[in-house]
Amino acid sequence: MKLTAVQIRYLLAIYQLSKKGIVRSSEIADSLGISRPSTHRMLDQLLKMNLIMKEKYSFISLTESGREIAEQHYYCFIHISGSLHDCLNLSRDIAENGALAILSKLDSATLRELSLQCSGS
Repeated sequence: MKLTAVQIRYLLAIYQLSKKGIVRSSEIADSLGISRPSTHRMLDQLLKMNLIMKEKYSFISLTESGREIAEQHYYCFIHISGSLHDCLNLSRDIAENGALAILSKLDSATLRELSLQCSGS
C-alpha cells in the first residue's frame, strides 16, 4: 500500500504515541502541531484505509495491518532520516521531511525489503 508523506507522518505519530498507551486524536494533533480538524480529516482517511480504528472518546489504535505498515515505515524512517542528518549535515526537520518523501515513493516490496535491512532482522 502506497502512502503519502503526510499519511506516513500521521501513522508514525500514532505508532510512537501508542507505545506509551492509549492514543487520543488530540494527542496526535498536539504531537504534530496540526489543528484538530485537520487531524480528524486525516484520521478519517487512515480509517478508510483500514490502518486505524477509532473508538469511543476519540481513542485511536492501529489495526494489525496498520501496525505492520507503521513498523516498516518506522525502521526505514529512523535509518533514512538519521543518514540524511548525519551524512549530509541536514537539520532534523529537513532530514525527516526528506525521509518521508523517500518513503512515500517506495512500493510495498521495496519497503518490506528495506525495513528488514533497517531493523536488523
